[in-house]
Amino acid sequence: MDHWSRVGLVCRMAVAIIAISASAVAAAEQENAIVKEEFLVQGKDQGVKLFVREKRLANLPKIVKENVILFVHGVPGPGSVMFDLAIPGYSWLEYVAERGFDAFTLDIRGFGRSTRPPEMKESPYQNLPLVRADQVMRDIDVAVDYIRSKRKVDKVNIIGYSIGASWSALYATLHPEKVGKLVMYGAIYGKNSTFISTFGDPTNTDRPYLEMGAYRYLGQKELLDQWDGWIKPELQDEWRDREVIDAWIGALLGSDPTAKQRSPESIQIPNGPYIDWHEIHAGRSLFDPAKVKAPTMIVRGSAEELMTNEAADELLQRLTSAPIKRRLDIGDSTHYAILEKNRLQLYRGVLNFLEE
Repeated sequence: MDHWSRVGLVCRMAVAIIAISASAVAAAEQENAIVKEEFLVQGKDQGVKLFVREKRLANLPKIVKENVILFVHGVPGPGSVMFDLAIPGYSWLEYVAERGFDAFTLDIRGFGRSTRPPEMKESPYQNLPLVRADQVMRDIDVAVDYIRSKRKVDKVNIIGYSIGASWSALYATLHPEKVGKLVMYGAIYGKNSTFISTFGDPTNTDRPYLEMGAYRYLGQKELLDQWDGWIKPELQDEWRDREVIDAWIGALLGSDPTAKQRSPESIQIPNGPYIDWHEIHAGRSLFDPAKVKAPTMIVRGSAEELMTNEAADELLQRLTSAPIKRRLDIGDSTHYAILEKNRLQLYRGVLNFLEE
């Protein structure tokens, strides 16, 4: 074989090796590819349709019945934003999907891409606060039954966040036969005098302020004020990333089709959850912890103010019917740990609990 023949052979071999390597990379990427599906599911009430998003591995050979999860948001929601932010490493849905779980989230009525109550087109002061726990129970039940039917499973694991964690616990007491494991992350629980006045009647803060109106608008300032206040100024950059903050605000505003009709842009959300929030902090819990029969994990950030350390301990002790009880504390984090730099402590800790 002459020199140029040998050169040609080497080149062809190199091309073949590159092609094989490229195919292997493509196969690996395909193996780890995440499928996203979105559905509008008919609600229990006339005219209500609920937006549900699912993420899972494309090549998942079989859905393990213990590995099906529903994420339930709180305020300002919606689930499609809070649990699936389009920033690498900040989608909790993708994190669990990459590890073999079939992950779903829903937008509760009045939030995101789910039906908005017609009263949200009227003046806020013409109606009482919209979307209380009783309606939320109906929406969660629709999502759970849809998932159970789609995946042919009896039970669904539920991860609730903020008031969504309190709603999820209430749901678990009402439908124990449908709930696998329960994760209460950033739950609102326990009497809390600091927050009673926030949503209480000015003349008697023990009573909820029903005159606050059916809904409210939240712009960038309102969305960030509370979060900013929970992190010391010198720790702001250590605990969170500006790019993530901007992406979150943008995604929230993008979730409301009416946001651009106002200046500055704002999201419109129901006030009912704030009444539920007030009732909890006034000492009137939405649920009886002793009636929760699912294995349960409580998750609290180190700077969490909506559930004190003492309230978390009390809740754990009162889960007397839960066969397994766990508590997870996230260091250097707030109620918004899901969006902060220590979020992987949250993701990993919850994953370990689900895999027990």
